[in-house]
Amino acid sequence: MLRSVVRKGLRLADDFFVALGPRALPESGGLVSVLFHALYRNKAELRDAALAPGQGVTQEDFRSFVDAVLDSGYRVISPEQVDSGLEPGRNYMLITFDDGYYNNTRALDVLEQFQVPATFFVSSRHVLQNKAFWWDAFSRQLARAGVKERMLNTQIRKFKALSSGGIEYYLQQRFGKSVLQPHSDLDRPFTAGELTDFTRNKWVRLGNHTHDHAILPNYSRCEMLRQIKECQKELTQIAGYAPIAIAYPNGNYCQAAVDAALAAGLRVGFTVRPSRNALPLDSEYDRMTLGRFLFWGGRDAREQCRKFNSNFVPSNALRTLMNKSYSTS
Repeated sequence: MLRSVVRKGLRLADDFFVALGPRALPESGGLVSVLFHALYRNKAELRDAALAPGQGVTQEDFRSFVDAVLDSGYRVISPEQVDSGLEPGRNYMLITFDDGYYNNTRALDVLEQFQVPATFFVSSRHVLQNKAFWWDAFSRQLARAGVKERMLNTQIRKFKALSSGGIEYYLQQRFGKSVLQPHSDLDRPFTAGELTDFTRNKWVRLGNHTHDHAILPNYSRCEMLRQIKECQKELTQIAGYAPIAIAYPNGNYCQAAVDAALAAGLRVGFTVRPSRNALPLDSEYDRMTLGRFLFWGGRDAREQCRKFNSNFVPSNALRTLMNKSYSTS
């Protein structure tokens, strides 16, 4: 009850501060990156328990988002354009999807309709082993036991202090070896063949999301580098080209993770720090730790786009304060 009241209060505060801000894009320009994960076919599919509670974005939500982005005056770009250098004084948007869900194919109609690129960050071992993502598998098991969403999210957060292998071992010991089998097309990753076909689309860019969806600060320096390099090698074999961008799983990064990504040949990196990126990107570190906003399904797309440009949004400030662990020394 209290959590619901706080959440509603934050949204009202967000709306208030956004309403005070300018309606036009900043004349100074900047880069906004927005993060998606799963993509539902429609609202009815939101009731499917195959996925852990998340952003709840439908195809129509995504379509409304891209329409709002272009109508607002953004130029939608790719990581290659970030790497080449962005002209200050212009407003750019980077659309990203994390993990490698097969349901991301549902984005193609929208990308083709509006002729804009999106970057899909894929954890390669899930693709090669046809393995469900652990948070979805764990969520399904707890939901069957009657655990409510609030407690479910709390349990998922606790696991994020462990390595991917440690989490999966625990789940298999507790629920059986079949626990990581995908439930349906909604929660499964791409197969290697499907991902190869997907990357042939002119609007698709591929990005590194580590071999095991590894939350990198939980690993040694050597293991960080291995996780990134293995993913880089496997995605290159699947797509025929090496990605230049990485999204740090769960948004967690540290200087050692940035160093490992650079050593693996990556040149652009994304966190989940909810912030607009000022131009020019003066340093290599700035380019490797770009902020990203979450987009939420069922909410007004144009108002969310306005939030991305507001000088102060209470929920973003709170999220940054609570998630200082995303960046560790």
